[in-house]
Amino acid sequence: MPTSACRGCCSAPRIASRLAASSARDCARSLTLLALHAVHRTLIKPSPNLTAYQVLNIQLQSLKNNKKLRNNLGIIQTYEFAHPENKKLTGPLQNFTRMIKSDNYSILLNHEKTKVGVIHQDQFHEVYLIQVTKGKKSENFLWTLITYIDENKNAFWYTVNVIPYSKVST
Repeated sequence: MPTSACRGCCSAPRIASRLAASSARDCARSLTLLALHAVHRTLIKPSPNLTAYQVLNIQLQSLKNNKKLRNNLGIIQTYEFAHPENKKLTGPLQNFTRMIKSDNYSILLNHEKTKVGVIHQDQFHEVYLIQVTKGKKSENFLWTLITYIDENKNAFWYTVNVIPYSKVST
């Protein structure tokens, strides 16, 4: 259902037509960052230079490759981009890890395929429809990122929520 802020971009046909659309340049940059992360075993930190789409891709690729990265480094990387206020609610990393491994989110770990569709974008807030596939099972999530302005007036993109949207069988 469209909100007044999204100007009708949330209609089902638009979501479906945009589900496979993605920015190749942002995706390539995110994958390059993730490759550096894997080689150097250091976390990619939030930066004013990262777009919301890059943050989303870093999180999705980290979760997809959690097993390859070892020691739940994919989950740890994803937690790095959780909004600071969400971390207060979620609690420490071990709580976040338990949540990601729960039935609602476990398909994100080591998934095989991802489709990303843009539902809403503005300068402060982006919402994506994510479809992940693992084996013969697919699930959809609404993934919301917002900007966070630090004390130096730098804007950083963080994830504020990931909501299971519906369950789809392939």
